[in-house]
Amino acid sequence: MVVVNPFSQESRHYLNIDINKIDKSLIRLAIARSNENNNEKYIDLDDDKDIISLFLLLQSLSKTPYAPEVLVALNAFENLMKERITTYFSQEVIDEMKTLINIYDIDEHADRARPLKAIDFPSLGIIVPREDLFRLKDKKRGEVNYMVLWSDVYDVTNITKQYIIGSYMFVTKWELIDLYSKTLKKRCKEYMKKTSIKMEEISHPVYEQISSMVRSLIKVRTTIEHAPGNLSEGLFPPCVKIALGGVSSGQRNYAITILLTSFLSYARLMPSTKIFDRDSSFTLSQNDVELLINDVIPTIIEAGNRCEPPLFKEHSLEKLNIFYHLGFGMTNHPNVTDYGKSKWYLPPSCSKISENAPQLCQPDEFCKEVTWGIVDWEKVDGILKKVAEKDKTALGEDVLKILFKSPKTLKELSETLGSDEKELSFVLGTLTKNKLVRKRKITNPIIYYIRKKRASNQKS
Repeated sequence: MVVVNPFSQESRHYLNIDINKIDKSLIRLAIARSNENNNEKYIDLDDDKDIISLFLLLQSLSKTPYAPEVLVALNAFENLMKERITTYFSQEVIDEMKTLINIYDIDEHADRARPLKAIDFPSLGIIVPREDLFRLKDKKRGEVNYMVLWSDVYDVTNITKQYIIGSYMFVTKWELIDLYSKTLKKRCKEYMKKTSIKMEEISHPVYEQISSMVRSLIKVRTTIEHAPGNLSEGLFPPCVKIALGGVSSGQRNYAITILLTSFLSYARLMPSTKIFDRDSSFTLSQNDVELLINDVIPTIIEAGNRCEPPLFKEHSLEKLNIFYHLGFGMTNHPNVTDYGKSKWYLPPSCSKISENAPQLCQPDEFCKEVTWGIVDWEKVDGILKKVAEKDKTALGEDVLKILFKSPKTLKELSETLGSDEKELSFVLGTLTKNKLVRKRKITNPIIYYIRKKRASNQKS
């Protein structure tokens, strides 16, 4: 049978190998399996090759467990397992899956004899209305044949959208395969995070070869270069300052859990507008995650305690939501190895804040400020190079020259060029039609902070 749980006790004996004597074919396999395009070749692999190549890959990438290529490789593994389990699905495969999560076959545990309107599961201590199973079949477009413990899979699915009775979640065969594959991916992440500290002290040509080749072969998204720095509270937008000071009941959850949690974490670690770019990605180091735990979280908790009444005295579980929104999953005590168990949420937009927490939205003049910036940098660069060869320049070219250095307001352009604002408005309109520049409004509190910080640095 193919390997279904590489973390099982039976799989461990394959890992008693000497890295100095590793077969080169296994190194090539470890590299190749990081790419999802190769999955079809590896649905059916010998146990030893499968397990050794997988752990070679995980160990090699664990030095940078939050790097974008790691996500790509883990996604490839998740999809490989879906294809493999679907291809070889049988009772034997299910038995192997049970070594990772608890799985219950409905037919095996159901006593359908009584009562008439419900199905009794005496060994599990639950009774399910028959009508619910009929509705589930229609909603899920398939037979609901299995149950899993929701506690086994809560962090790989949205359990609020699942049918749960007691401790049991009811799923179809296809949902079971999906949940299991996602759980395996999560288990790989946990393994890599635990291994990362050890791997920092290990330098071996095999690991270096695999990690460098994976990085070169996988086309990852543009990486955001970040520069963690101390927070400048004086440059915070009004909504954040209000939230930091503590708010009254009715606004507390949004102010602390939604706004402050996301704003402070990104302002501290990732003060870049590229966080909103879907084609960009970023990597957090272990030190970055420790900053979240040791610097950012205490500030959020303090703000919650300043609320009236204090947020966490009335809603102690709200701390779990804060950790979840920061990417640590559902935990009471987040640590470095927990990071990545949930999504790290972006700061809400200004319109969302105004809609959901109007008391927080008190715009100042900087909030309302409109700047002009370059759209097509390559095209403008070409124009400016031609301009440099000329004796005289047009007003539009002068505008482009200034905006190429940094975005400016209409007033700043007028003061710099000594031109009338109406005339400049007409020129900017023409440049906008030619898709060279555009208006830039502040649409998010993190954008406010970044722009004000840049403006502050320019003045100093």
